[in-house]
Amino acid sequence: MCRPADFLNSSPADSQKGFTLIEVMVALAVVAIALAALSRSMGLTVNNQTALEERIIATWIAQDELVKLQVLPDSRAESKVEVTVLNRNWVTEFTTEPTLIADIKKASMSVTLENQETPSATLVTVIGP
Repeated sequence: MCRPADFLNSSPADSQKGFTLIEVMVALAVVAIALAALSRSMGLTVNNQTALEERIIATWIAQDELVKLQVLPDSRAESKVEVTVLNRNWVTEFTTEPTLIADIKKASMSVTLENQETPSATLVTVIGP
């Protein structure tokens, strides 16, 4: 059993238990930095997921339009056509260039999300007789 005299003779280092204020603040700073990094990582993941979804849909649209052109070569009269896929408006732009072989053309299909300047996907194929 402790006597009152024991408390008077003990040093402050012997009776100290728990964390100091500086230790608690350092621990909180480490946790705050880790949580900020985790939050940024999650934000980048969501942003990348959206961009990837956009590119996949644009690629599907470009593939579909190029297959239509290969099956029905005269089916597209305009170079730019607007299509709606998955409740989004897309602009498809079709261009052809001659190749070294007279009957074969290089066909490019660019798909851009409405109100954007850069294409989300561009596919290139050849069209022949």
